[in-house]
Amino acid sequence: MSADEPPPLPPLPPLLAGLSGLCMGAADAVPGVSGGTIALILGIYDRLLASIAALVRPPWLWRRADVVPALKFLVPLFAGIAAALWSVTRLLVGPKDAPGLLLRPETAPFCFAFFFGLVLLSLGEPWRRIRKRTPLAYVLALLGAAGAFLFVGLPHETGVPETWKFVPGGALAVCVMLLPGISGSLLLVILGLYTTVTGAFHGGPLVVLVAFAGGVVLGLAIFVPLLRKLLAVRHDATMAVLTGLMAGSLRALWPWKRGYDIKHEALDNLPPGDHVPGVIAAAVVGAVCVFALRWIERRIEERSQPEQGMTT
Repeated sequence: MSADEPPPLPPLPPLLAGLSGLCMGAADAVPGVSGGTIALILGIYDRLLASIAALVRPPWLWRRADVVPALKFLVPLFAGIAAALWSVTRLLVGPKDAPGLLLRPETAPFCFAFFFGLVLLSLGEPWRRIRKRTPLAYVLALLGAAGAFLFVGLPHETGVPETWKFVPGGALAVCVMLLPGISGSLLLVILGLYTTVTGAFHGGPLVVLVAFAGGVVLGLAIFVPLLRKLLAVRHDATMAVLTGLMAGSLRALWPWKRGYDIKHEALDNLPPGDHVPGVIAAAVVGAVCVFALRWIERRIEERSQPEQGMTT
């Protein structure tokens, strides 16, 4: 291990890794919520990037001391992500003949409010990790918020996508998924790929999943080393931008919209409408979930400290 590399992280039990994957996958299935946000709240963000980085390098550079722990963490994590993506997309989006909770006007406001509260209370996670809050950090956070706010409002495609588009779509989606605050699902909505990809999880064309998975691998190989480098050499600036990205992404989670068809009007925001008490209650539940996730993070850290002491 070189002098500039961080020390190895203590192992995470497979059950906790799988549960973390379930939380991340559930978030990734929602246009507007980032799995990177959940990883940050759970305290596994650095571990996630380090584990992926250990595997995306050329095989002849693999080291057993890095690869084995990475696989022990990533296999249950991605199993949890896949299980959550399958179940949550079916619940929230559903098949064509039975729209899910995110597409029905009577339930969608509460779903979006839940995630709005969750992300809003998560803004402190990257911000508290900034070691020195200089004026530049505030400027970068504002720029990140403005960028995410404008990104959410981009017009999106509604036509039938060509198969080749799922390769760059998968690469871009996994890149933004790893950024707390930027939603990979939301990017797929803007690109017009979301409903096709989620449909492929439930009996759609296999070629879509293969092309999308290839793009995901490509995106991981390119983006993860770059992001780790930024966190190593420009940690505070990167965390400030990530905080802004999370804040700006709240635009996509505004509960009241003109329509809830993800292919057409899911990003057209309106002032508050019906069901205000219920929507506020759902946002509070989302905020409470953040506190619960932070409690889990603290328990994981407390359990890992004795293990670290035994190995030193």
